[in-house]
Amino acid sequence: MKAMATVVMIACIILLGACGSSTPEPETTANPETTANPETTVKPDTTPETDEGFDPKVVPANPKLVELSKDFEQNICEVTDGVYVAVGYARANPVLIEGSDGLIVIDPAESVTAGQIVKAAYNEHLDNIFSKKPVKAIIYTHYHDCHIHGATAFAGNDSPEIIAHESLAKNLFSPPGAVYSLIFPIKGYRAIKYMGIRFQQYPGYFVNGGIFPFSIPGPSGYLPPTITVQDKLETNIAGVDLVLLHVPGETSDIICVWLPEKKVLVQIGDFYKSFPAVTTMRGASFRNPLDYIKSIDRMRSLNAEYMVLIHGGKPLTGAENVSRTLTNYRDGLQFVHDQTVQNMNKGLTPKEIIEVVKLPPHLVNEPYLQEYFGQLDRDIFQIFSQYLGWYTGKSRDLFPISLEEEAREMADLAGGIDQLAAKAQEALAKGKLEWALIFADDVLLLDSDHDTARSVKNSAMLKLAEETYNAQTRNYILSEYLDETAQISIPIPQFSDIDDALVAHMPMDTLFGIMAVSLNASQSLDEEIVIGLNLSDIANSIEPADYTMHLRRGVLEVQPKVADNSGFTLTTESLVWKNVVLGKLDPVEAVSSGDISVQGADPAELYSFLEYFKTE
Repeated sequence: MKAMATVVMIACIILLGACGSSTPEPETTANPETTANPETTVKPDTTPETDEGFDPKVVPANPKLVELSKDFEQNICEVTDGVYVAVGYARANPVLIEGSDGLIVIDPAESVTAGQIVKAAYNEHLDNIFSKKPVKAIIYTHYHDCHIHGATAFAGNDSPEIIAHESLAKNLFSPPGAVYSLIFPIKGYRAIKYMGIRFQQYPGYFVNGGIFPFSIPGPSGYLPPTITVQDKLETNIAGVDLVLLHVPGETSDIICVWLPEKKVLVQIGDFYKSFPAVTTMRGASFRNPLDYIKSIDRMRSLNAEYMVLIHGGKPLTGAENVSRTLTNYRDGLQFVHDQTVQNMNKGLTPKEIIEVVKLPPHLVNEPYLQEYFGQLDRDIFQIFSQYLGWYTGKSRDLFPISLEEEAREMADLAGGIDQLAAKAQEALAKGKLEWALIFADDVLLLDSDHDTARSVKNSAMLKLAEETYNAQTRNYILSEYLDETAQISIPIPQFSDIDDALVAHMPMDTLFGIMAVSLNASQSLDEEIVIGLNLSDIANSIEPADYTMHLRRGVLEVQPKVADNSGFTLTTESLVWKNVVLGKLDPVEAVSSGDISVQGADPAELYSFLEYFKTE
């Protein structure tokens, strides 16, 4: 019980820290970074499942990653007169701008809980500022969860304008990139792993997230935008002049905030203290390096004297320092992009390109190009894939081989499963940790109970986690290790885990897409079912009120308006249907309460239809 008490105490310190509100000294180096855009409001229990802690109790961390945590020390920083940033209290650093008759908040953190913690910190250090002036506006720099879900905590009883790029809602809900869409379960699962969510309160394992100190789960307080930005919006809020600029990079909806009178630039998603992540272990849709470069150049043209990082530590100060740092950052990304494409044009594959493309000497030690979050070789693979797709151009790669078949061939080459396990041991002894992991994993694919292979894989993962200073790598590996050794459980989230606040705003097209990918194809190959759907509450909406759902031999087609050949028709409200489809509401309960009316059939036919969409 002592270990658990320590964990709880540390969690309280993390969540409620009592650091002073010191003003940062001008600095020539800097601080973190971007988005972890797990971007899921899944609420995992982050407490270890045993009072005695994990085995081993401590996994040492690379000193560079440990040193990085200093950037996340809690602090209410006064950037310049009337501009503040809360560093280290949540996954993002919400920014507060004080105007003559109101307040502006930029990026209100990852949950209502996180927003409340940051708001309390501001009140403590700024003499209860939120009780003295109303919040006039909340600005979302982009759609990732740590920038939107704390909005209601800051809005309180005020009615602020919610400002975002015009494509934020599309990015939030529409495939392929959206979290709250077709791939919510796997994106949520992988986000939990690469952020270290399930062990982040255990200091023997968790260090930081590379571009953030930790994450605070909790309910969503998302508020939809009331004002949207296309390319540029010049406005005055609470007596403060602001220019909002579209600067796509990590996402296509990023906006930065420029305060021309104060020479302050508030940005995220194009620059942070790590080599840029044009892909993440969570998975990311197309991130065009050329967009990053163009956007950074737009920010460079402002000649900012202060640059606030919404992921990371203290602001950068001094126009020369900001300009030099942004220039080196964009040059590092352009160098890798251009040299990757050049070698692609020579016929090289990604595995060949990573051998020849390295940062040039004048950039390799640049503090903001270290691989705390993004990683150069992974970006090379992603750039190749974005231009040419999965195929490398080599004939040998024309024939994809399953993991199990590959493992069988590896075992045959070694002389059998036990011999392959011995090769894994040998690789581990020689310090070839990646090969030890691969060989051991191959054995376990063929024999999941092979003790030697399991021991080697565990040792390799722990050693790899110890050596790397890439936080994504460390957290993902340790998550897999703890899960496979049954010390924690990381189930894949379900669509029912999508927060209710997001469901209310989910477009019907997204919902029908979720239905389609949830269909149990093998069980419905002989079925032809046509159902009409009338959504009584959206008759005056921009979305259609009537649909036809046609389950046709393993696929679901949905078209607007009710077809004449519908077997039966449902009448309900959109939120009721969303909750039924997502597994939040029992259809029998919805019918019996009158929330769903079935015309032309017994309700049992509806229940049978919905059974085809249970994939467990």
